[in-house]
Amino acid sequence: MQKIIPVYYSEYGRYITRFRAIPFHIDCLKPVERRILLTLHEVARTKLTKSAKVVGYCIGNLHPHGDQSCYGTLVNLVQQKFAIGQGNWGSPGLIDAEASSYRYTECRLSDWVEELAFKYIDFVPWENFELEKEPLYLPSPVPLGLIGEGVITGISFYRTLIPKYKLKDLLTRLIWLIENQKISIQQDLADDHKMDSKTYGPEIQPNIKNCQIHEDSLNQFYSLLFHGTGSINIIPNGKIENNSIKILGRAPNSTFNSLEKDKDELNIYLNCLSKDSVNIEVIPKKRGIDLTELGNRIWKDYLNKKFNFDCILCNEEGMAVTIGIDMLISNSYLAWARAVLLKNIDAYERLCNKKFEILVVQIIRYIIEITKANKISQIVDKFNELCQTKSMLIEMEEYDLENRNWIKKTKNITKEDIEEICSKKSIKNLVETEIDFKQVEKDILSAKSSIDHVDVECYKYVKELQQKAKF
Repeated sequence: MQKIIPVYYSEYGRYITRFRAIPFHIDCLKPVERRILLTLHEVARTKLTKSAKVVGYCIGNLHPHGDQSCYGTLVNLVQQKFAIGQGNWGSPGLIDAEASSYRYTECRLSDWVEELAFKYIDFVPWENFELEKEPLYLPSPVPLGLIGEGVITGISFYRTLIPKYKLKDLLTRLIWLIENQKISIQQDLADDHKMDSKTYGPEIQPNIKNCQIHEDSLNQFYSLLFHGTGSINIIPNGKIENNSIKILGRAPNSTFNSLEKDKDELNIYLNCLSKDSVNIEVIPKKRGIDLTELGNRIWKDYLNKKFNFDCILCNEEGMAVTIGIDMLISNSYLAWARAVLLKNIDAYERLCNKKFEILVVQIIRYIIEITKANKISQIVDKFNELCQTKSMLIEMEEYDLENRNWIKKTKNITKEDIEEICSKKSIKNLVETEIDFKQVEKDILSAKSSIDHVDVECYKYVKELQQKAKF
């Protein structure tokens, strides 16, 4: 048992790291978050859908664990605006209001997530991890899991604590990395590309709503960007007004439970003034209390919080690695740009196949015209005769993804190609259907140009996205 238990425990720890607790090093999403977003894309893309249906689809097709953990993640995604919700999805306060049961709420995927993460979803690796096939990551120019408010937490054999950022700030940082050649689409995701910490670039701060970051922590921002570690002190907003103290913010992953428990010892009343945001009124029970001194004590003992961030993420091998935010942004961008490239290659190959089909149709038309053939066998026999006197080779170009260049190749038209086209369409359609060969050639040149200039197009898209970003 002494030999077996450590082995099983290690396997369990790796499983938890890979499939439960730790975000992936490309999209910064935990598996359950990715699975729910995929579910929303498939069943709740355009219209509000009962949350029970979303949860049931997710755990039935992708997630082998409980409905409550799945719905809890969905609630968080709605609160982070990844999904649009209808009904009671919970709200912060002196005592946080919980979301209604999933049988009472509805939701759908937010449009910005659909645009950002699912445009190239068919061009990333899909694998059968636990139940049905699912994408290894969601392709987005910046890590989807880094967008939002607060922090990402996870515990397995490792404890990860990662700050979230505004989308606009992440895109600003990405643009700087591209412009200063820190990352390039010519890099492979497996390359050991390193960020140059000597050149700092734009500063981006963690997105902590209604809180301030203590000035002693300002030098930690770049430590997070470069190394993935840093200590930051969070101070919730507040003010003194009308003989009372207003608490207007709350540090992530914290509650007012301790303050509520000690209110008698502090000789204060606590009132919740809002159901939609943190707005707590602190009123002294006795007159003549120094509100500044009282506020300093409350903030110091109950509200201020220090975060020791450690950006631990899971790689393809299921290993936990600590990486900086810059590297995480780089990983996401390179994976997304590769998906864009693969889609452009797919479009080019489809057009090449269409051109090949047109050339086959032209040969069939020629045979029909000179022989008046009305059967497939007659067309094939005449084609075999033509092959003895004429070359049936077509010159084409193929994109070599590994070396990022074009390779010339030839493709031979065979009798099987003739039979396949004839079986798809009637002889009448083959003769009468109009063919715009010049337009197809023009489309092929355009598709080839898109492949050659994919790095420029990706950069332009990121710039436009950054200008349009509202948060």
